[in-house]
Amino acid sequence: MRRGFITIMLIATLAAQAASEKREYPRAEIKVGYTYHETFVRGADGIIKRDIPFVLLANKEQSKFYSPATEFKDSLESTPQGRAVSNQIRHTAIAKYLETKDESVMNAVTYKTFLYIFRSVPEGVMTVYDKAGALEFGYYTEPLGEIQWEIGDSTKNVLGYECVMATANYHGRDWSVWFSPEIPMQEGPWKLTGLPGLILEATESTGQHGFVATGLESSNQIIYPIYPYPQYDKMSRKDILRQMRNYRDNGTHMNAAATGMSFGKDHVKNEEEVRIDFLETDYR
Repeated sequence: MRRGFITIMLIATLAAQAASEKREYPRAEIKVGYTYHETFVRGADGIIKRDIPFVLLANKEQSKFYSPATEFKDSLESTPQGRAVSNQIRHTAIAKYLETKDESVMNAVTYKTFLYIFRSVPEGVMTVYDKAGALEFGYYTEPLGEIQWEIGDSTKNVLGYECVMATANYHGRDWSVWFSPEIPMQEGPWKLTGLPGLILEATESTGQHGFVATGLESSNQIIYPIYPYPQYDKMSRKDILRQMRNYRDNGTHMNAAATGMSFGKDHVKNEEEVRIDFLETDYR
């Protein structure tokens, strides 16, 4: 049964990609795997720490930072045939969870992130897509080169590459990163770019968030645009973060108001939980 679903999933993905490949898209020169270490508060479950795999596809003019699992789910939801497959996978996973109470069986259907970041050097802009609440999704653009880095003297080895340390305050957090001049691309995980070399590791001062490269290879992979699912509205960066903060803090009440059903009370955060915040904190 499981093998059959995987086969269907692969067929649907290959069909969607075949249709997309009829158009001309840029191709990557490098492919970098990253693990995003995230800390967040999930209602009564309290503080959660988890790792999310991301990929950076980049050439000297364009890049895309995204979660392959998210893109796969979006690819299914973007076509009627894919949605049928997605529904089958969802029903199977729910049935399995009800039988075993094993939360890992829901990984195939639950989103751990909705983030996509595209960069265009010729246009000098970065376009960010993300969730903005319960059912809302938004996108915005920012100019490249906003981060003011200070390059230090410290060095260390990451994935076999000699790296140099750099620091910066960006949108409310103090970041320390390790970049390699041996890889002459001004790229990195998330929005962390603009150094004379690829950023392979990054941590912010509270330890709530971090990125570490897990693999690096030459690549000719197509840099596909975002799938037409879900519907994204143009918003400001801070409005997206504010709406998401409101949903994280008041989601139970908001869901009850939307459905007319009672889901209990919203979780009241303790002092430690209050300190947990998003990658950017300057929206407050």
